[in-house]
Amino acid sequence: MCDRVLPGIYRIFDTFVNVYLVDRGDHLVAIDTGVGTTCEKVMDAVKGLKKPLKTIILTHGHLDHTGSLRCLKERTGAAVAAHVDEVALVEESAAITPEVKLKDGDTIEGFMVLHKPGHSPGSICLLDDEKKSLFVGDLVIERGGKLEEVPHQYSLDPEMNRKRIVELLEVDFENLLPAHGKPLVGNGKEKLEELVKRIGS
Repeated sequence: MCDRVLPGIYRIFDTFVNVYLVDRGDHLVAIDTGVGTTCEKVMDAVKGLKKPLKTIILTHGHLDHTGSLRCLKERTGAAVAAHVDEVALVEESAAITPEVKLKDGDTIEGFMVLHKPGHSPGSICLLDDEKKSLFVGDLVIERGGKLEEVPHQYSLDPEMNRKRIVELLEVDFENLLPAHGKPLVGNGKEKLEELVKRIGS
C-alpha cells in the first residue's frame, strides 16, 4: 500500500514501520527499507510510480529500518547511504556496507543531513527544505496525533535523544514524517513544540 503524503512524497506502511519514497524527477529515493516483508511492497510502489529507485538513505541501522535493504539493493542496484557512525550497525543488521558515508551538514538527493545521535550513534534526520518536510527516523514517533519519545529501552542514550529532539526546534519545517506512526502534514513543528513542553526541556 503506497499513500501519497505530499506532492512527490509517498508512504509505504508495513506492520508498524514506514518507508518513504521521494520523487526526484527522473528517479526515486527511499528513506529506510522497513522489515523483511517490506521489499515487495516497495517494489510494487516503485513499479507503480514508473521510475527507478536510485538511492536508499538509512536514518539508522536498526533491523526494522534495514530489514529489506539487501533485497532492495539486489533488485534495484540502488546506492546505499548512512551516517559514518552507523556503518558498522548497518553491516551487522543487513550485511551491506553503505557506499555513501554521510556526515552532519551533508546534502544528498536534495536532503540536508542532520546528525542526531541518541537513539543510535549515527541516527540522522533528513530535511527537504523545498518541501518543508523533515524525515525524523526514530527520533520521535507519532501516536494518536501526538508526538512521543521512542520508549527509552529502545534508545542507546535516551537523555541524548531528548536533547536532539529539542534541537529540532531550530529547524525550519512544517511536515514531520516519522518512521513509526502517521506523518504530520502542516502541523509538524507545532506538535514537536508540544512534545518538548511535555518532556520539560
